[in-house]
Amino acid sequence: MNEFFKLLKGEFQRLVKYRIIFFGILVAAIWVLIIALTSKSEAESLIPLLVVTDTGMMSVVLLGASFFFEKQEGSIKTLLVTPVTVWQILGAKVLSAIFTGILSTIMIVLSAWLIHGITVNLLGIFGATILSVFASTAVGYILILYSREFMGFLMRYMGAFVLFVIPLFLVPLGILEGDWQYLGMLSPMFATNVLVESLFKDVEPLRIIVAAVWLTALGGVLYPALIYNRFRENAIEG
Repeated sequence: MNEFFKLLKGEFQRLVKYRIIFFGILVAAIWVLIIALTSKSEAESLIPLLVVTDTGMMSVVLLGASFFFEKQEGSIKTLLVTPVTVWQILGAKVLSAIFTGILSTIMIVLSAWLIHGITVNLLGIFGATILSVFASTAVGYILILYSREFMGFLMRYMGAFVLFVIPLFLVPLGILEGDWQYLGMLSPMFATNVLVESLFKDVEPLRIIVAAVWLTALGGVLYPALIYNRFRENAIEG
């Protein structure tokens, strides 16, 4: 356990070293500005989208940047010869990504409260943030580990992002209606949107349950089934 906390400390130090925290806060500041320039009703409707974008897109982009910086330095390969497991390494990286996600969510929620007096169920929105980052980083790692360089990963992720964001536009347009929205939940971004929207308006309980279970299952399956071995192989190859 002591080794894991050392790993976690190292991840937080890298967040500062690679300016991941800086860029995460910078992006969150843009969300705060958007909230400040909108009315209260508009801000309420925007909060789910902002949280989804930050946890579903930015967390993965920042994770990819951090991974390729570490790959250049060879620090991941070095960790494998220390008394830590691959699971501990992955766990520390996921927790650091969750930290940046929660930090951004706090900035969004706090600004909405200070500027418009909008109150949000903190337990609910933090839970949605954690599940979103857990699932999104799992998908992100699949793309990261099969990319040779950051730009290659970025191009792949932009393609995936377009697919993930489609349901978010189809529902307001009335194209994806009724039970078809369950199909839309295959997108972790749409599933996250369902969870966050449920904090502001009535959402069918079954949809909330399906969204939460899907996000949990997505990360719970991808990490042991695909990411673990590929991460280890990638680290050894350097």
